[in-house]
Amino acid sequence: MEPAGPDRPQASTPALDGRETILASAERITVVGRWVVLAAAVILNHFGNRNPATSVLAVDLALAGWALVNVAVSLLLLRGFRPDRWFGFLTTGIDLVVATTILYLAGGYGAPTDFSLLFYLLIVASAVRLGLPGALATAVVVSILYVVVGGTSGFASLTPPPGFVVGRIFLFLFVALVAGLLVGDLRNRLDRAVRSAIERAAQLDETRRREEFERERAAHLQEIDQVRSDFVAMVAHELQTPLASLKTQADTLLTQQHRLDPQTREALVDGIHRSASSLAALVQDFAAVNRIDTQQFSYHFEPVGLTEFVPEVVHEFPLDNRKHPLRLRVEPGMVVRADRRRLRQALHNLLNNAVKYSPRGGNIAVIAFPDQQGRAKLSVHDEGLGIRHEDLPKLFQKFSRVFDKRSMRISGSGLGLYITREIVEAHGGEVGVTSEWGKGSSFSIVLPLWTPNGQDPGTAGR
Repeated sequence: MEPAGPDRPQASTPALDGRETILASAERITVVGRWVVLAAAVILNHFGNRNPATSVLAVDLALAGWALVNVAVSLLLLRGFRPDRWFGFLTTGIDLVVATTILYLAGGYGAPTDFSLLFYLLIVASAVRLGLPGALATAVVVSILYVVVGGTSGFASLTPPPGFVVGRIFLFLFVALVAGLLVGDLRNRLDRAVRSAIERAAQLDETRRREEFERERAAHLQEIDQVRSDFVAMVAHELQTPLASLKTQADTLLTQQHRLDPQTREALVDGIHRSASSLAALVQDFAAVNRIDTQQFSYHFEPVGLTEFVPEVVHEFPLDNRKHPLRLRVEPGMVVRADRRRLRQALHNLLNNAVKYSPRGGNIAVIAFPDQQGRAKLSVHDEGLGIRHEDLPKLFQKFSRVFDKRSMRISGSGLGLYITREIVEAHGGEVGVTSEWGKGSSFSIVLPLWTPNGQDPGTAGR
């Protein structure tokens, strides 16, 4: 297992995080106990110590080294260090070396003042760190060292252990057993509590995810319902006027035909034709949106010269110059890769918008020119109602219309600009709009220029 530390990636599973938390808690408890026993050992070494004076300084040096180890471990834990079992084995080994050294320096188990309390600490700490198996293993090692080192005088001769030493060995094992059982039970309870908390947290997370999913689903369904309602309302509104006109004019022709003069009959037929054309255009918009949504809107790209194409589209558009004076300016030499039919449809939509929202006498301008980035920019300007700044972001959305008391009487499906945007983006271009409320709008189509060698015009000739 890789040693834990500040630079090691944290555990990725909640269960492993819980185990590391328990290990860290055990190490913190052990450090506190180590400091307490260190203080007790210092007091015992200086007050009521009946050992030879020469051993006091040596024991102080061993305790000072142990204190430095405790300081390092304490600082690591304060900085968020997450110890694992190998860290426990390491600190247990250090404690074992310190306790054995002090036992030897103090004169062994036969010394007047006994430092065996350090071994009890070592066994209890092993139980806290490593559980019952670790405590028993430590007790066995402590017992062996206590007999061997405690009975050695200057490492020259080994005396057999007296009866109190054998009793103390049994006491070491008893302390290991009791501490291991108590700590093991406590750790099992903590582990169960941690697992239960992790399971509850996972359940809460799953509940929150489900609630978020249900909220998103409800919002989506509400949005779909709103779109459906808007669609039904728009269709009813847009169909009402031409259908009513068709019915009225057709009824007049049927019931009053023998009384009508030729001019009136011609006007009624023309009105029927206009209403039918309006309905046909609306149906075409619905069909176009459906094909766009189902990705069935086909394109046939070819080089298109805007110098000839734009005037052709503008002149075929049914525009009365007496109502809306038109100004056309096209810079020569601009060629784009486009689908003629689709690009004509996009330009028709912009012209239709300009006419619908411009008052009688309002000027309309169509300008095609290369912009600063070397692209072809086709703009349609009008002197109509204009658009509020807060309404600009939703202009090109499906079924989106800007409603106010001046535009309520103007018919429209809210699909023209959406279709235009889809067409232009399929050409690798973009649409834009600038407007001032009450003073008119300018809609633009920006397309990359086409060159015969297929290079971007901005890189041609380099």
